[in-house]
Amino acid sequence: MDIDYNLIQRAQMLLTLDHPLTQVRDILLREGYPQDQVVELMDATEEVLNYLVPPQYDEHKIGIDILHPGEKAEDRKPTVDILIDKRSGKLELITPHLPETWRVANEVRKAIKRQRYSMKYFH
Repeated sequence: MDIDYNLIQRAQMLLTLDHPLTQVRDILLREGYPQDQVVELMDATEEVLNYLVPPQYDEHKIGIDILHPGEKAEDRKPTVDILIDKRSGKLELITPHLPETWRVANEVRKAIKRQRYSMKYFH
């Protein structure tokens, strides 16, 4: 399908302003762009963004996938919100713009701190 060049430019501008994809989709639809073009462009954009920014996994990292409010478990692709380095305990927030990521990260930090404390004094 050919996608209107004005639609592409508008989507690029909105993404540059750090709007999440779902919000960009809603804005473009409200502005009257054809739904089939908007959906195709946003799906393609999401695929590209996920491809270009993959989490850096290796055998020393654990990925945590958070089910965020409004998401249905059946309709979503697994994504990584937090990476934990097994050796250092350092957390890397992949989705720091989402409040749930911070909440989970804080709980993980507390659990790591408790685990290190118990290992230090009881082993």
